[in-house]
Amino acid sequence: MNKLMKTFPAALMLMVSLFTSAGAASAAAAVLTPSIQAAFELTAAAAESSARVKLKSQYSELSAQTAQYESREEQIRLLHESNAQALLVVRNQIKEIDQAVVAKLTSAVSSAKEHYQPLFDQYSALNNRITLLKGLKDKTLNSVLRTQAEAMKFAVQIARQEIRDKETLLKAAKEERTRKIAAARKTLAGIDSPQTTIKSQKSVATALNQRITADFGDFKSAIRKQNPVLAGQSLTSLLSGYKQIAASKQKIIELEQKIAAVIAATTKQIAA
Repeated sequence: MNKLMKTFPAALMLMVSLFTSAGAASAAAAVLTPSIQAAFELTAAAAESSARVKLKSQYSELSAQTAQYESREEQIRLLHESNAQALLVVRNQIKEIDQAVVAKLTSAVSSAKEHYQPLFDQYSALNNRITLLKGLKDKTLNSVLRTQAEAMKFAVQIARQEIRDKETLLKAAKEERTRKIAAARKTLAGIDSPQTTIKSQKSVATALNQRITADFGDFKSAIRKQNPVLAGQSLTSLLSGYKQIAASKQKIIELEQKIAAVIAATTKQIAA
């Protein structure tokens, strides 16, 4: 037990060390720590005057690029989250286009049919009775029944016309709803191309991040050895990579903004 207690703190420290180093490895390409800056300053001091000025200029630019990288990442995140939420809302709005109108007209048709069904049943039963009594020679009864049927026929015709009118309104409302939904979806489909391009730009950014990670490793190795030449070469490659990734991230920002504009246009179209 004592042996276990003695070895536990060491094991715990090893685990902490492993997690810390893993985190540092993943963040190293994007973070210029004070220790890295100190090592760079020593390396720059070992360079000739003109080379030293260039190295410091490159390092300063790299610092600015890494800050811009984080700023663009945050801007992309906020834009994407906003678009994702707005997209959920607008898709629900599309589903609900004229839904209340169609529901109201559907209810009106059903109510009319239910209201007039007793009349239709009575009219049908009267006609069936007239048919059954055709063989009888009771002219008076036949005359009375036919008079009743003729009077009821007019009411039935009015009822059926009212139902047809309501069904016509319902059909037109459904067709209009279908048209509006199709138009809104067509407008919203404008996000498809930007979304596809964003995926390709993200692939480009991922490849560039891998390159930056490798270049940053070379840079740290160079300043650890206080080699100004290798440090300069690494900085040149790093700056090139960061500029390319900045362009890629800017394209993603613009594409997310296009998506936002399409969603806004769709929302406006639905409300019109």
